[in-house]
Amino acid sequence: MKPFIAAFLILLLVIGCSTEDHFSVDRDNLALLPDQKDYLETDYGTQEIANEIGGVYHSSIGLVVYDEETRTKPVLYLTRGTTEITIKPLESGAVEISYQNFSTNIMPLRMSLTIKGLLEKRNDTIFIRGADGKVRTKPNKEMPIGTPLPESDDAAFERAYITKDKKMGMLIDLMLPIPVKALVRAQKLD
Repeated sequence: MKPFIAAFLILLLVIGCSTEDHFSVDRDNLALLPDQKDYLETDYGTQEIANEIGGVYHSSIGLVVYDEETRTKPVLYLTRGTTEITIKPLESGAVEISYQNFSTNIMPLRMSLTIKGLLEKRNDTIFIRGADGKVRTKPNKEMPIGTPLPESDDAAFERAYITKDKKMGMLIDLMLPIPVKALVRAQKLD
């Protein structure tokens, strides 16, 4: 019986170590992917609105921790700091909203965010919606941390708008491992 079990284990080992590729032959065929120009160079027809709101905004950003289960109920208001937010109009009529190295006195990280948004104007308010934002962090030199740095490629606007007097409000779900959202209030610099 032992020789049978040994032969069976060797057979399993040979099958497990075989170099035969079990993936589809089309796996690495990039020609089968959709043409990126179809969704990266779309003309949204909102260039005028994008140019109107483009520029630099002085902002106050507060970080709020939400409940882990639903991410809808604020649990703890952490800290607030100021930074400049840049809104860059894109050829497509969309905008790219970003801030770099945001930090506060008690925050052990410097956080940068870039997110693209689509625009819609209703009356005297411009609404922005977007997803797939990138959040990157790096340690603050004065306050090093001993855990891996949180990052995300899924940040999204929950609410974002700009009024006729160039005031902006945003709630951004940063989609970090901790359910933290950024509450932004900003005013365009002239």
